[in-house]
Amino acid sequence: MHLGDKNLHIRFFSKPSPLLGAGFIHPPDGLCFDDIALRFDKFFEPTGNPELVPFYHFKMEDAAHRLVGHLNFRIGDTRHIQDIVGHIGYFVHSEFRGNGHAFKACRAVAPFVRQFYTQVIVTAETDAAASIRTIEKLGATYMGEIDVPESDPAFIRGARRKRRYLWTP
Repeated sequence: MHLGDKNLHIRFFSKPSPLLGAGFIHPPDGLCFDDIALRFDKFFEPTGNPELVPFYHFKMEDAAHRLVGHLNFRIGDTRHIQDIVGHIGYFVHSEFRGNGHAFKACRAVAPFVRQFYTQVIVTAETDAAASIRTIEKLGATYMGEIDVPESDPAFIRGARRKRRYLWTP
């Protein structure tokens, strides 16, 4: 199967997956940094494509409990993770950008990430200046750039080239 296959299925879990058994670790409450808190929302477990990996989805909230974005933490080391999407992905809604929320969310999730990895890959599209600044502010080490394969879902969404970084949370 290729990453662009339409037969991809995803299972959603907000509690331990029976398929993962002991492999699922429930995230702790209180994942916060400065004025940003992460609230565990769901665990996603893709099926049907070995390149896609399970991931934790967190809602990103500010001190006023407004939903400002989300963060995904992916568990796995496939080529898709290593080269294209990385272990950490984040999104901040446009009206909340420019306040360092993605940086704070990464710092908030760091203790949980360390339960799985000592270092993780974080990527950004080459024209995503704000995301690149966030990653560099985290102290991640630049590893180079890579073309996004046409078969990858990121290509279908418009990504053509990714900058890769190694982060020690």
